Amino acid sequence: MEKMSPNKDITMYIILGCDDVGSAVARNLNTSGEEVFVIDNDESALIGLKEFNIRTHLADIHTLDLGTLPTKDTIAFVILQKNFKDNLTLVKRIKKLFPDKFIVSRTTGEKDASELLENGANRVVQTARIITNTILSELEAAKRKRSASHLVSVIKAAACKGLAIFLQDNPDPDSIASGLALKRIAEKYEVKSDIYYGGNIGYQQNKTLVSLLKADLIRLKTTDEAQEIINTIDKIALIEASIPSKNNILPANTIPNIIIDHHQIDFRLVKGEFVEILPKIGATSTIMTRYMRQLEIVPDPSLATALRYGIRVDTGGFTRNTSTEDLEASAYLSPLVDVGLLKQIENLPMSTETLDIIGKAIQNREVRGSYLLSFVEYITDRDALPQAAELMLQLAGVSTVLVFGIDKNKVHLSARSIDSSVNLAVLLEKAFGFMNAGGHATMAAGSIDLGTFGNINNEALLKVIFDTIRKKFFSAAGVGIEKRDVPKKPALITNNSTRN
Repeated sequence: MEKMSPNKDITMYIILGCDDVGSAVARNLNTSGEEVFVIDNDESALIGLKEFNIRTHLADIHTLDLGTLPTKDTIAFVILQKNFKDNLTLVKRIKKLFPDKFIVSRTTGEKDASELLENGANRVVQTARIITNTILSELEAAKRKRSASHLVSVIKAAACKGLAIFLQDNPDPDSIASGLALKRIAEKYEVKSDIYYGGNIGYQQNKTLVSLLKADLIRLKTTDEAQEIINTIDKIALIEASIPSKNNILPANTIPNIIIDHHQIDFRLVKGEFVEILPKIGATSTIMTRYMRQLEIVPDPSLATALRYGIRVDTGGFTRNTSTEDLEASAYLSPLVDVGLLKQIENLPMSTETLDIIGKAIQNREVRGSYLLSFVEYITDRDALPQAAELMLQLAGVSTVLVFGIDKNKVHLSARSIDSSVNLAVLLEKAFGFMNAGGHATMAAGSIDLGTFGNINNEALLKVIFDTIRKKFFSAAGVGIEKRDVPKKPALITNNSTRN
């Protein structure tokens, strides 16, 4: 056996087995400047390593005296024999002689891996699992490439009259950024596109986002206006929604050509030429970032900022419904963002109305077990509702929150939950109807047309709305409402001075 240099401060890896894997590990460690000592009973397998000045030793592992190995400065033993029994034998022998040394071995199956771990291996690499994961990763890459190609083909088919991009009603940063990303993809293929939305962009940060990005978003007030646009273009895209007329201004009988969303939905109800709905991903901006990377489109600083902000907002600062891909997309976008622009968007002061709505949510709260409900009456900024819901969720003992208020001719709902046993999207759909609500397991929203409540005066309307929403929500949650947990009923405003 070759002797080690006596005056050198050595840290070493001892590799027992020199097939293709062992040889590759040795060469990579050597390239990184690590000292490697490789032992095998096949001289031809060791010859190639000598070219890299890697120390080798020809020996049969069954008769090898482990006590003669240079183990003083050894960091780890890497056991790469061709069969399980030899690996297990070496693990036992090494653990007995050198109990403090790190041992990594390989095997093929779960049962063998468990036995190696039980007998002293610190880590076990399952080659079958690695190969499987590698194949699955390659198949996923092929799927993504095909998906991007399909999206481009649909967009290119709109070269004559253009593409109309419809966002969810009252679009949030994720929806706005995703729409802008699709528009940018269309531009690459010289396809004209415009972005449309229903409802309002009310939340000050969303208004600022649109203003600073100089985004040309077109607001529509009726489905008839949407239909007129549909009649004049080649293709329709629906972003951050998947069912026409459900939280978007498209007519119910529309079949979009492109649907991209991340909200959970019954896929049997979705119809479209190109459909990409990924509920396990935290933001549609993540999906759009995937497509831009696949198509080698680098977003400019403004778009990168919008996408990065969209991901952060929809994942609650990466605290809910966050996937590995959300984090990877955010990491990719971060060096591209306009930091000054991002600070302008994020550091806006809270509006007086938002503060008032949060105050009403606190005052009017009603708690049933871990469920909290609060009616904030008339509002002009529906985007204040999720902010109030987030705040209510911080109350001790509360894990699920619903805050609702009236804006013009609709009751708007915003819900949040940290209870793993609660699926808010399912709960709100059960309580208020499939077309009136939806979202994720931890965050959901909805809107109900006031026509549902009939033509009644304001004071009576407030009471009817409160009683109806309260009963439907608590009943759907399976929470009793006979006995109240608060001493008084939420105060109801009887004048309509704040109604817009």
